[in-house]
Amino acid sequence: MTKVAIWFYIFAFLLYSISFLGAFTIGLYILLPTIFVLLIGIAVNLGLYKIHKYNVVPMITSIVICGISYPLWRFLIHNVDDYYIFYPFMFFG
Repeated sequence: MTKVAIWFYIFAFLLYSISFLGAFTIGLYILLPTIFVLLIGIAVNLGLYKIHKYNVVPMITSIVICGISYPLWRFLIHNVDDYYIFYPFMFFG
């Protein structure tokens, strides 16, 4: 696991925490960038997202991840209850 991937995971966790705190207002909309950042972290960890000079692969990877993130987010907010989306935080309350 690279240091860059760890920072993506930390940022995704912070966005997830902010999403939980704003669950009654804009929390579900913050889940979209959370899913995107988490998938970018996974891509970096798998070596699919390497930035080199004059390389188009990161741009294509980002477009594919956007294409995966939006349907996944839409599925979560329309078919999964908020209790299960924010289940890890239920142990603190």
